[in-house]
Amino acid sequence: MKILLVGELAYNPERIYALEEAGHKLYGLWDTSPVFSFSTVGPLPFGHVEDIPEDGWLERVRQIKPDIIYAMLNFGSVPFVWSVMRQCRDIPFVWHFKEGPHLALRQGNFEKLMWLYHNASGRIFLNEPVKRWFSQFLPPSSAPTLCMDGDLPKKDIFKDCFSPKLSDTDGCIHTVVTGRMIGISGSQLAWLAKHDIHVHLYTENYFDDRERENISRYRIAPHHFHVHPHVASDRWTEELSKYDAGWLHCAKSYNNGNMLHTTWDDFNIPARVCTYAAAGLPVIIPRNKGHVLAVNEVVGAAGAALFYDDYDELLASLKDEITHRTLTANMLANRMRFSFDYHVNELINLFINAIDYKACGK
Repeated sequence: MKILLVGELAYNPERIYALEEAGHKLYGLWDTSPVFSFSTVGPLPFGHVEDIPEDGWLERVRQIKPDIIYAMLNFGSVPFVWSVMRQCRDIPFVWHFKEGPHLALRQGNFEKLMWLYHNASGRIFLNEPVKRWFSQFLPPSSAPTLCMDGDLPKKDIFKDCFSPKLSDTDGCIHTVVTGRMIGISGSQLAWLAKHDIHVHLYTENYFDDRERENISRYRIAPHHFHVHPHVASDRWTEELSKYDAGWLHCAKSYNNGNMLHTTWDDFNIPARVCTYAAAGLPVIIPRNKGHVLAVNEVVGAAGAALFYDDYDELLASLKDEITHRTLTANMLANRMRFSFDYHVNELINLFINAIDYKACGK
């Protein structure tokens, strides 16, 4: 199958090599104005994706005659993808959108986003709650549909080189944060330190913005707060498996189960979920009972979540050896679900169904 990638790849771009491994030929027509450093557009340093130059791109697409267009991914690429698809109406295309509908609305691109979903031959939503949210605004459609995260890593980083737990050495609990530290206040950090719970922060961005915060955290918990340098994905398993659990975004939800009151935080599946899965770590996340929380559904279905209503409950769960072993075993048993390769066959089937859908004149 000839697959034309349109837009951006964002995190874990090497995932699309799995499509080449499955026997497909890839072409890339990339967003000319990517918004973020992680947006990721070609040329790519892996695989054999043939890039289509901006000048004369439409003529080149006509020459290639792709079987399917796989368009993606975040709010910044919506205008570009929309402009391309308006000129390629005869080619079946699948629209895969992640972050985020509220940002597209804020930037004045919500109408374009709706056009893409409405006219797509195949639709991919981030998760079931997001699909339900969009159903409030989209007319009914029989177009093939899939729920799938947008920037899952390739299975190659899910290695078996697990490290011994630090807690087995010093008897303390060691937790980890990869990325931004969201939802842990200074007083909460002090509480964790008081109960001998360490927080290890791995970060590669926001150094200037976060330096003062980290200095403050050092002062609050000088022996229990640790900052580590960036760890590349090929070392996630080895480096991060020495910890006991990983923190997700610990934000409080206020939607009370009403889809119209949801925010992006309620829908987001943080990229670090896959990072922790590679290391076989249970994840720490507030329970937020009675609210729509997509990530709670995802990690809850894997049986790998340390849900808590307060820190006393969290402490009890972290110190419960049986609970921890069970959650760790569940994550290890389900971790490949957080890889792109796990979903490739399902994705290809969606492409085939989208081609058939378009051929029927829909």
